[in-house]
Parts: sequence; C-alpha cells; structure tokens
Amino acid sequence: MLPVVVYHGPMSLALTLRPFAWGALNPDVTGMVLAVKRLRITYLTFADLLDLAEAARTTEAAGVPGAFVEAGCALGGSGVILASVKTRLRPMFMFDTFGMIPPPSERDGVDVHARYSEIEAGRSKGIDGETYYGYRQNLMDEVANTLTALGHPPAGDNIQLVRGLFEHTLHLEGPVALAHLDCDWHDSVRVCLERIVPRLSPGGRLVIDDYDAWSGCRTAVDAYFADKRQDFEFSVRRRLHIIRRDRT
Repeated sequence: MLPVVVYHGPMSLALTLRPFAWGALNPDVTGMVLAVKRLRITYLTFADLLDLAEAARTTEAAGVPGAFVEAGCALGGSGVILASVKTRLRPMFMFDTFGMIPPPSERDGVDVHARYSEIEAGRSKGIDGETYYGYRQNLMDEVANTLTALGHPPAGDNIQLVRGLFEHTLHLEGPVALAHLDCDWHDSVRVCLERIVPRLSPGGRLVIDDYDAWSGCRTAVDAYFADKRQDFEFSVRRRLHIIRRDRT
C-alpha cells in the first residue's frame, strides 16, 4: 500500500489520495469487470471500474445503510459492477434519460458546449466505432437485458431502472449508501447533489465521475460543498470520492 498523500486540488479542499487495495476484491467481481470491458458496455477504464467496485465493497463491508444509486448509466456497464458487489436485498436505482443527454446551460463552460454540439449534430462515436448510446432507440431495454445476461436481472436483484430527466424522476424516499454520479453537465450534477446528499448515510459516499472531465460538473460540486466541508471527506482515487463523516 502506498503512503497517504494530502494535497490541495482545484476545489481548494484538502483532498486525500489513498490507493485502493485491489486484491481485496472478490475474484468474481474482477472477472465481471473484465467481462464488462470485453463487451464494450462502459466508457470507464478498467481501473475506474475497479475503483467503483472497491467503493461498493467497502460500503457493503461497513454495513452502511441505504440504496445504491447511479445517476447516468449509459450502456449499463458500471451498473453491472455495482450490482455484482451489492447484496440482493439492498435496493439499487439507475436513473437516466435512456436517450439523448439534455443540453448544457450557461453554467457550463465552452468545453461542455463544444462537446454537446458534436453530440447534437450526430457526430459522436460510440465505443470502438459503435453507435453512440444517446442515439439508440431502445437503450433502457438494452441495459435491462445486459443486467439480466450478466446474472443480475433487475426484478430478482432489487434493481429499478428509472427513465427521465433527473429533475423529474430523482426522488428518493430512503437513505443512500453509495451514489455514482456520471451525469456530465452542471445542472444535472447539481440536481443530483441536492436530491442525494441530504439522504447520504454516515459513512456513505459519492463517486463523482466527471469532476476532472467537464467544467460544469466541477463548478456544481465546488459550489454545493463550499459550506459543507466539515461534514465530508474528499478523497481522490480514480475519481473524486466524497464521504459523509460519521459524527456518532
């Protein structure tokens, strides 16, 4: 295990870099990561998926109460990994438009608007030249079928796929143990934080996929947590992890 390194990142927050112990993962989970990459159903790298799997494993091992939540599931690969780690009794919600990504707002930067222009014009390419997921007609069925084919049928594994814009659909009634936010633009990220963080259990965590990728995501995270720093630990793994401190 490498030593802990504390540094100040772009959020001007004290961030802690702690490499995960990949060997702690169940071999079946590591095999599932390999399968997900081989099937080309995720944009995340192998290391990113291991990072997410270990976050889920740590959450399960600690007995953190609440649901697993994914906001932005694309082709479903990262959702498969979460499903392969969680217990079947733990609920999991996968929120997505299951279609075209919504447009950015004035709170997003030029990088985001340039990327959206490419998507909107139909020029975005999928993984290895396949059809971009946002252009597919039956994406929700594809994701459900993928989960089933890989041994995690939604009905049997307590998984609910929820289609629509986050501001219309993301309404949670119980606690959240782990949330994977892969929703790119400022307004989507902000809605997810506003709806999820108040329900995040002590010891629960957020994995923010796009903090270093898109300016709008970074702006939304920085602004939301500006007055909440004392209640959370901010750690850089493969992605930004935000963990609610247990004050009990």
